[in-house]
Amino acid sequence: MHPLLQELYDYHHDASKVIDELSGLLTQVKYKRSSLADVKPVFQLLSLLHSDAERRHHLNEELIRQQLVATELPLHPRIQDLENDHHGFDRIADHLKLLVDSELSHKEMAAIIDDYIRKYYDHIDGEENIFFPMADKYLTSNDWETIRAQWKE
Repeated sequence: MHPLLQELYDYHHDASKVIDELSGLLTQVKYKRSSLADVKPVFQLLSLLHSDAERRHHLNEELIRQQLVATELPLHPRIQDLENDHHGFDRIADHLKLLVDSELSHKEMAAIIDDYIRKYYDHIDGEENIFFPMADKYLTSNDWETIRAQWKE
């Protein structure tokens, strides 16, 4: 695997740890009466998933995706959808921030966050099982040099 893809994969691994912790907290919130103090750690974990590092990660994935699209190879439709996913996650992040001050019950909030978690894992699955392998197989060393020159650290 190309080192830039490995960097993205490692980020997914770290994000998955945060999501697993988030899922555990959500289970507690859904099945017991909880105060705002009990929900606060949920929003702290969500903020980790919508950080500058997350935005850089998506920008770097887009650099690779755009380079792969430029090869004019027939691509899996999921690769074309990744750009929409990345923009969608930005919109979802903004929406999730609003939940802190919402009138929704904790159970309703948990349902919205659970839906986000399912979408996030589906997104990672598409990248790791379709996008990354295609990029690793078809991008040339010149393509990777072009990507590296624009890479966000």
